[in-house]
Amino acid sequence: MVGKEDSPYIEEKNTDHHSVEVRMPGTGHTLENNDISFKKLVNAAVLIVLLALIFIALFSFFFNMQEAIIALFHPKYQALMQALFSLLVLIIGICMVKFLFPNKR
Repeated sequence: MVGKEDSPYIEEKNTDHHSVEVRMPGTGHTLENNDISFKKLVNAAVLIVLLALIFIALFSFFFNMQEAIIALFHPKYQALMQALFSLLVLIIGICMVKFLFPNKR
């Protein structure tokens, strides 16, 4: 038989009917493929956990910085400093989004 793995169709010999098997690329059940798939799954899970921790840390930092502004600045300037800090966080966030997801035109 000619390259059973290479052919997308498998024909049965010496019968009146033909069986067809459709093979999808990347769906083999080899040990290599399962190992790579498992590594990708573990990497994705670790990345999700790390992103969640970073997200929680950023929220904590933001609200603690708001409290620090209240403690450090005169009440007359607290609203202005909080607005400037929020604007700075917004600008940094927009720059990071543009850096991580470049516009493809």
